[in-house]
Amino acid sequence: MHPIVPITMALGVILFFVGIVVQTWLGFRRINRIKLRGKEYQRWHFVFATVGSGVALIMLSVMLPKYITYEPAQDQKAMQPALSGNLKFELESILFSLNLNEDAILKAITRFQTEYQEASQRNDKSTMDILILEIAYRIRTELQNRDYPEHQIEREVEKITNVLRQSTKIENLK
Repeated sequence: MHPIVPITMALGVILFFVGIVVQTWLGFRRINRIKLRGKEYQRWHFVFATVGSGVALIMLSVMLPKYITYEPAQDQKAMQPALSGNLKFELESILFSLNLNEDAILKAITRFQTEYQEASQRNDKSTMDILILEIAYRIRTELQNRDYPEHQIEREVEKITNVLRQSTKIENLK
């Protein structure tokens, strides 16, 4: 839930009830004019404004999550699995030699590591296989777009996926 939703809802409810209370309180006393900040208002203007704005704020708080998505900030260090020094160096050298050290590929690999590690901890083999296929496809298409020979593409994809699998196996042994 977006953090502004409860605040907006609370303000709307407060304004709504202030308008209702003012209407009943001043209605019993038969007061038709309200003096606020040096200006005079009709009672029904004041009640209409407070109740109306209260209802509007309540409706806004209900509609807000539909139109404004909210994802709380996550700690990237806690989510990202740590590679050992050798595997990290090996992965970086493979990616650098293939010229795949772009932000999109690195984010995909980081996401793969996180999801693969979670699936490995749950012992979910089908998810792990799908994730391997997904990252292999992504690397393969990126290398094909760069006009690498087909036999080299398969060898490099296999190297990268093996390094990524080893990193998860080491994490699970700890």
